[in-house]
Amino acid sequence: MTATSSLLPPASLAKLKTIEDRIEYKYSQDRIDQGLDQDGNDIDSYHSQQKGDDDEDQALMNWLFKTLVRLEETAPPEEEEDESGNLVELEETEGEMEYRQEHEKLTERVSACVAHFCGRAASGAMTRTWTFRSNPPQSLKIHDPSFTGGDVGFKTFGSAYLLSKHIAQGDIPQLEPWTSESPTIPASTQLALPKILELGSGTGLVGFTAALYSNPNGPNVILSDYHPNVISTLHHNSKLNNLNSKCDIRLLDWRDILRKRKLRWNAWQHKGDKQEQDTTTAETPHRSTEYDNLAPSSISAEPRDDETDCQELKESERVDLIIGAEVVYDHGHAELVAHVVDEYLKKDLISDDTQIPLERRRPAFHIMFPLRKTHADVIADFDFWMDKMGLVDCRQAKEWGREDGETTFLYHWREYVRKEHLSA
Repeated sequence: MTATSSLLPPASLAKLKTIEDRIEYKYSQDRIDQGLDQDGNDIDSYHSQQKGDDDEDQALMNWLFKTLVRLEETAPPEEEEDESGNLVELEETEGEMEYRQEHEKLTERVSACVAHFCGRAASGAMTRTWTFRSNPPQSLKIHDPSFTGGDVGFKTFGSAYLLSKHIAQGDIPQLEPWTSESPTIPASTQLALPKILELGSGTGLVGFTAALYSNPNGPNVILSDYHPNVISTLHHNSKLNNLNSKCDIRLLDWRDILRKRKLRWNAWQHKGDKQEQDTTTAETPHRSTEYDNLAPSSISAEPRDDETDCQELKESERVDLIIGAEVVYDHGHAELVAHVVDEYLKKDLISDDTQIPLERRRPAFHIMFPLRKTHADVIADFDFWMDKMGLVDCRQAKEWGREDGETTFLYHWREYVRKEHLSA
């Protein structure tokens, strides 16, 4: 037996390579960056007719399934029965071994194409390079792990890429490197470099981009998530981009923050110190989220006299900038994210120097999310909780973008600040 040539004819091998190239392009940054009009439709001619796309995809799937059947029919035997009826491994000649190895590789290629047509969750792990057209250009390699069970953080969302582009383009005021050398700031003015926290980091594209574009002499960017598998992915991607010295990766369970705040409120109430009660943390029914599928970090039901775990953060421990992409997608998140932002965002201005523009001096939370009709009530819930925390959006923008190169969404970018900082 010969190898690949006897498995599939040259025309079929060429067609398989064409499908693989199409899939690679589908998930590429070039495809994601291609222009969309004001209604979210392709400006170019690629995939201009959705009905045609569906028909073509179905035809390709049918061809791939037929190819798998053909490969199954030509699969080499791996075992045989001996005289006693026991299965034993076959001894292979060099040519038979080559045939089997090529058959396995070809079967894996076809199966991978089938998985991709079944959606991103089924398509397996991939590593992509994201390049930002700044001066000078910067690139990040981001590994998206395969989807396993109910795990989260297995893909880089379209909102993460869009928010990362805004960071690279200098659209985040709190990231601007104000120093005595800035041409727009008097020489006597100095402003501390920002402390940055990313919520729900996932694969880490947003946080690592912030690390690339923040001042190298500033504090490490903190990337956080609640799932151990996601933390492992973040460590992998940090090492992949040589950013270990510029990033801190931390496990952060938002439920813990909510419980701590409620314990703190209950302790104040128990002491009868009505003047110091934080009304934003009053007991409120909590809607379930996918977080509730995991055991939370242990927190005692009642704070002890020497309990420090539930104490309010010192101002010096809070951050100047919080960033998050695709972190609010159910009702439980709406409440949790609002509490976490209120807990970690500085309450004081970054600087009282009025020579520095206000938008640079006020701590802020920047969030990017897709506007899904099915999630409109979730965003309304999020608005309610942010207002309850005294956080208001001072800037909004909408833009079209792609999810994995195919599905288009209208994305919403918001900057939240504390109410008292709107016109400080």
